[in-house]
Amino acid sequence: MATVDRRTPPGGIRIQRRMGLTGPQRDMLQACERYGWHLAFVREPLDHPLPVLFATTRDYVVVREDGSIDRVPDIALRH
Repeated sequence: MATVDRRTPPGGIRIQRRMGLTGPQRDMLQACERYGWHLAFVREPLDHPLPVLFATTRDYVVVREDGSIDRVPDIALRH
């Protein structure tokens, strides 16, 4: 009997992370990705999702609901 891989394909995870983001957040995310930033994860507090982007292991930003970038976000990261 053949084993079927039911995990979400990597492209599916990328799409799922972007679901629920506002239009300005998606636009800013795409702009940042052109400059080498990558979406690490999306925090989902009660009011709205916050995408967290990394350029290096120590250089990260949060994209606010209006599409603005917060270079000194008030979030705790675990290492």
